[in-house]
Amino acid sequence: MPYEFEFNARFKDQLKTLANERQEAVRKKIEQIIEMPSHFEFVHRSDKVQKARVGKYRIFFRVTGNLIEILDVRKRDVAYKN
Repeated sequence: MPYEFEFNARFKDQLKTLANERQEAVRKKIEQIIEMPSHFEFVHRSDKVQKARVGKYRIFFRVTGNLIEILDVRKRDVAYKN
């Protein structure tokens, strides 16, 4: 099934704060997410939000039908804090 994708405003803002090489690594991981979103784990205690690892960072996304919404990118040490 071909997926469509969109980036929410929070993700866009956070991506701009990353160094160029980290931004490139995030872009490559997003390509993998779009190819096979079912490959990635769900966030603990969630049946809708999934995560992908990029070094010390995590990309959070949600799949609804054929739409992948890229929600957030954060450093791992703060990603799971409320």
